[in-house]
Amino acid sequence: MKNSKGSGLITTIIIIVIILIVVAIGLFIYKYVILDNQQVNNNNEINNEEVNNTETTQTPNIQNNTEVIEPIINPNEELNNNNEQQLISKNYYYNQLNSYGKIIYDKLKQNKDKFITGNYVFDFENQFNELLHKENGETELGQAFQSAWNALSYDEADLFYVDISKMTLITQSRGIGGINTYNVSIGPGENTNYLRDEFQTQEQIQTAQAYIKNIIDQIIQQTTQDSDIEKARKVQNWLISTIDYDNSDEAKNKHDIYGALHDRKAVCEGYARSFKYIMEKIGVPCILVSGTGTNSEGMTESHAWNYIQINYNWYAVDVTWNDPVIIGTGSLTDEMKYKYFLNGSDEFFKNHKEDGIISENSMKFTFPTLSTTNYQWR
Repeated sequence: MKNSKGSGLITTIIIIVIILIVVAIGLFIYKYVILDNQQVNNNNEINNEEVNNTETTQTPNIQNNTEVIEPIINPNEELNNNNEQQLISKNYYYNQLNSYGKIIYDKLKQNKDKFITGNYVFDFENQFNELLHKENGETELGQAFQSAWNALSYDEADLFYVDISKMTLITQSRGIGGINTYNVSIGPGENTNYLRDEFQTQEQIQTAQAYIKNIIDQIIQQTTQDSDIEKARKVQNWLISTIDYDNSDEAKNKHDIYGALHDRKAVCEGYARSFKYIMEKIGVPCILVSGTGTNSEGMTESHAWNYIQINYNWYAVDVTWNDPVIIGTGSLTDEMKYKYFLNGSDEFFKNHKEDGIISENSMKFTFPTLSTTNYQWR
């Protein structure tokens, strides 16, 4: 019996040991095999999720969706704060106006297509009410109007059919309870319209616009692959070969682009406005400049020319003086044709003088600082 009890105890111990071994093996398998596999699977799911998030939030390729345009600017000046990148010359004179001038300019430009009617009234309501309550408010508003028009006509060279002398700044006051409120508008006033005598119908204006557009479209096609220098050279030479200088009374449109591009007769302003208009249409910044010029005979008179921007620097171009009147049987030489082409201030200001007063009752405008030396393009 003694021996039987001892044998049973040994058997029990062996069973317990086997159970403990099985449990230990089970714990080992659970910890190091099953859990590790779960962790690996979980990590794979997280990694996949991160990849998917990266793909869904990835920045689109801008070049595939939006044309990247490098603005042409003067490093010392800023473009208007708007979404449209444009040539700095496009609003060159606008940027110099005071707040009142800019309000007027903006209204005129935003409704530019209405000029063709000849009698559209640009209504500012009571926007200048506070100004007109000041002692010199009416005078200041008059100067703002004249300055705004000068800036617009220099920035926008295609308003050739508008006669500014027929446009009237109208101020109306209304008193309520002893307090006056001023409403301001710009329109033809007592005039039939504010169109030039040569363009009294919309059909005439639209025909002239279509003619000019056709010329511009052809120039754009023929200069698309050219450098800015080559564009300027081609446009100048085309104007020189096309326009005859004519300061006679018969040349009715001699001061504007229609006279230069259609009638083929112009004075310096017509040359300069045409050069500015075309250069901007083909992507080269160009402004119209006024002042005086002293010719080879020592005579000084009012004059107009252009500044264009090449590689962030400004240079002068005087298309009119590059198209001198040839007396006798002589011909226009390259030396004559390019004498005032891409000049710097050292050369150009020997016989040209800037004048920022475009007209009476206007602010004084400023011009870009020219490079001191000529552009060496040849």
